[in-house]
Order: sequence, then structure tokens, then C-alpha cells
Amino acid sequence: MKRSKHPAPRDAVSGFTLIEVMIAIVIMAVLSLIAWRGLDSMSRANVQLQERSEDTAQLMRTLQQLQRDLAWRTTIELPASGMEAQAQDGAPSTGGGRQQAAVRLLPPGMEARRPDPGSLLIEFVRAAPAAPGRWQRVQWWLQAGTLYRAVGAAVAAYPLPVPEAADRVAVLQGLVSFELRAWEPEQGWRALPAAVQARSPASGLEIVLGARRNGGPVLHYRQVVAFD
Repeated sequence: MKRSKHPAPRDAVSGFTLIEVMIAIVIMAVLSLIAWRGLDSMSRANVQLQERSEDTAQLMRTLQQLQRDLAWRTTIELPASGMEAQAQDGAPSTGGGRQQAAVRLLPPGMEARRPDPGSLLIEFVRAAPAAPGRWQRVQWWLQAGTLYRAVGAAVAAYPLPVPEAADRVAVLQGLVSFELRAWEPEQGWRALPAAVQARSPASGLEIVLGARRNGGPVLHYRQVVAFD
């Protein structure tokens, strides 16, 4: 028998060249980089959103706490400050040499003053929620970008003790401003402390907190409390 001179056919062998493999690796690397940047951007945006939400929630809780303190406000008189005493002594006189009675803009038991040129303090008397029949002084003020709150001891006799240094609590940090205005009927909003004599008692109080986050613009948060 004669052997065939033609060799048996071999199966065809297919595959990728080195260049094709390198191109595929580069494409996958570019896609991975794009996906990573997208995920990183979404993660950063989520973190910033959470921080802003927490800051806003903290500001709202602060305003609510101040509103609750004012809701327990009483009308017990506070000792007149030097400014109020001077305003009463220098009140304008009417015809016949009679002195016109001074009208307090803020209700009894409430006072706003500036201990320092760049600070503002509001002080008022409230009923002690945990001690019926007793009263206490409450102070709110801004100092070096931090809003503080201090509540004095609850007592049943007058005069009421002034809050001590140990009673001070830092409520909110990172504030730019803490401003108060009182609504005088037929006159409009008046900044506190009032520089001129009022014609009628105020019927409401406006609280404005100014905050700046991460070097952005100042955002103002406003709360209005009506006086009963």
C-alpha cells in the first residue's frame, strides 16, 4: 500500500495578538477611572449634603429651644439696667412740665443689651418647667462665634439669681451673627437693644442667626415669636 503524500490537516488555531490585549487593558483602565471618579464625586456630594442637613437641623433645634424658653416666659420684672434707668430719667416732658411716662419696648421680665460692641445678650424670666411655682433667669448670647445659653437656679422668691459660669452651655458654633428685632405696632421692626423710646409695647420678637459654612455665603435663619 502506498502512503499519502499529503499531511493530515490540523485544526486552525485562533487567538489575540499582544497589541489587541494591550488595547483592551487600556480601555478597561480608562473605563475604571471614569467609574471611580463618578463614584468619588457622588460620595463627596453625599457627605456635603449630610453635613449641610446636620447643620440645618442643629440650627433649627437651636431656634426651637429658644422658642420653647420664650413660651415659658413670665412677666416678672427684672431690675432695670443702667440704660433703662437713664432712659427713664431723661424721658421727654409734656406740656405743663410733666414728664412723659417711658414705654418699654420689650415686655416685663425681658431685656436685650450688648455687653461688648460685637455681642448681643437677651435675658428673660421663665417659669421653671421641672419646678412648678418657681422661676429662673435665662440668658442667650453670642461670643466669639459661639451661641451660649445659661439658665439660673429655680427659686420661688425674688430676686432671681443670675446664671453662673457653670450654667453656661455652648449651644451652637460657627455663627457669624445673632440679631434680635422687636415688632412695635404701627412702627415696624426695631433692632434690639432699642436706641429710642418706644410708643407702644412690642407684640413680637424676631430671631435671626447668621451662619457661614466652608467659606460660602452667610445664610440667615429666621424665627418669629409672637408675644401673648
